Amino acid sequence: MDKVMKFFKNKWFILFISILNGAYTACLCCFAVGCIFYEIEYINTVKFAILYSVFSVIITMFMFYTRESFVTSLFNILNMFAFFPCLLLEWGNWALIVPAAVVTLFGFFSSKMSDTLRTVFGTIFLLMYIIGGVAFFLIANVFTVSTVDTLIEQGVSPSGYFRYYVLNIENKSSGKTAVYIEPNTLDKEISDILVLNTTIKKMVKQANNPTEMVCRWDGDKLYINDEEYFCEDDYIEEVVNGKPEYNFLDDNWKHTCFEQDYPIYTALSRNTALIIDKLKEFFTKDENELPEQTLIAE
Repeated sequence: MDKVMKFFKNKWFILFISILNGAYTACLCCFAVGCIFYEIEYINTVKFAILYSVFSVIITMFMFYTRESFVTSLFNILNMFAFFPCLLLEWGNWALIVPAAVVTLFGFFSSKMSDTLRTVFGTIFLLMYIIGGVAFFLIANVFTVSTVDTLIEQGVSPSGYFRYYVLNIENKSSGKTAVYIEPNTLDKEISDILVLNTTIKKMVKQANNPTEMVCRWDGDKLYINDEEYFCEDDYIEEVVNGKPEYNFLDDNWKHTCFEQDYPIYTALSRNTALIIDKLKEFFTKDENELPEQTLIAE
């Protein structure tokens, strides 16, 4: 028994277990990236909740066992940062939020760090979560235009490289209908448990309601109301092993999280751009545009 206790108290074994805690930090970072750049869709919610909860319980035991380790304390601090975007963007996704919140808070408060360090980081995290949460709530619910989006139609190109969907967007005015293009090969399926659907998209056409969008693929081109609006070749650099390498350098390609309609910002940006254009036009007039001077004969 003494040999067993001595083994479990060995500093190298404790260091090894402390390093294993980094698996949860990596997991939270992956979920943070998934929340920002993908839409998380569960194939089997119950299976995910059970596996993630069991994994969280095991890591919690590891954290308590190695709570005096500096490595564990470092991972617990990083967990507080990694959990923040998950909390904001996946609120309501309790299968992900609840286990992560328990592990993150338990790890931070159980770590044996100095009182000064705990106070400093505790204050930072408290301000980050409160101010960040309030700011996110205001941006998402007050400063953005609330809309009701209804999917009208969707389809995939013959090559399978891109997909389109037609969206009816209802707002306080007449609303609009928009056609979006998304890459069709960037979705990620993880062990028949969940799917990460890419949110990168490009708006190719929009019009105020009432309107109708008739979309059809002709080879690698998308036609809307018999007019060409999109060509696959413009956004594919090469195809390797049947999978395309996309080129998203065009500024019109955006992720859903970074595409919001801010009326105040839009008004300011439009007026500022208009003023800048007028100033450029005034200071860069060609000499031919200047009034001709009357020549006085000698």
